[in-house]
Amino acid sequence: MGSGQVFDFGLRLRKLRENKHLSQEELGKRVGVTKGSIYRYENNVQSPSLETAKKLAVVLGTTLDNLAGLEDGVVIRLPNLSEAEEAALREFIRRFIS
Repeated sequence: MGSGQVFDFGLRLRKLRENKHLSQEELGKRVGVTKGSIYRYENNVQSPSLETAKKLAVVLGTTLDNLAGLEDGVVIRLPNLSEAEEAALREFIRRFIS
């Protein structure tokens, strides 16, 4: 993603919404805002409240940092791993990426 898009909340929101095959109206209903609010968020006319941003992140399966453009990449959550399992997984990922 180019540096001009890194902090483009609206662009990130739109892409995440489209990847989930949700309309603006469907996303709005899931987070408790209007279709118009989603439109304004996607066009950077209005910013959501922190509570709404959290709901957006949950519904879209991402983090607030990713939605806000502070982190770029995929987040994988694997709860309930032992320390040994986590270490083995990190080593596998490190070798796979290298």
